[in-house]
Amino acid sequence: MFKKEKTIKSPAARRAALDGRPLQTPPVRTEEKDDKLYVTVKFRRPKWQKFLGAEDTCQRTFGLDLYGRRVYESCNGKRTVNAIVKNFANANSISIPEAEMAVTKFMRTLMMKGLIAMEMEK
Repeated sequence: MFKKEKTIKSPAARRAALDGRPLQTPPVRTEEKDDKLYVTVKFRRPKWQKFLGAEDTCQRTFGLDLYGRRVYESCNGKRTVNAIVKNFANANSISIPEAEMAVTKFMRTLMMKGLIAMEMEK
C-alpha cells in the first residue's frame, strides 16, 4: 500500500558525521562494579508521561561493558568519530569498516540514551 522511502546518504553527510566530535553529557554519577562502568544521567520525561503525573525529570543508569566503556571514555569532545573508529579497530584487531559500523551504531545508541552529544563543524 505505502512504499517505504529510501534514504540516500550522501558521501558529504557521512564525512561530516565522521568528522563530528562526540562528548559525554555530565553524568549524575559513575560507578565501577564487576568489570562494568555504570553511568547515571538525568533526562527530561516525554510530555505524555508528565501528563500522566510523572515528574519533569528522572535518572537512568546504563551499564557499559569493556568495549562500550572504551568508546564512551573516548567521547571527550577532542577526538573525532573517525579517530575513535580507527583507535577501536587497532585496539581490537578488526577492520576499519567493521569498527566504523559497530562504533557509529553504538554512538547513536549513546546519543538516544542521553549519554553523549555530538559537536558538528559548520
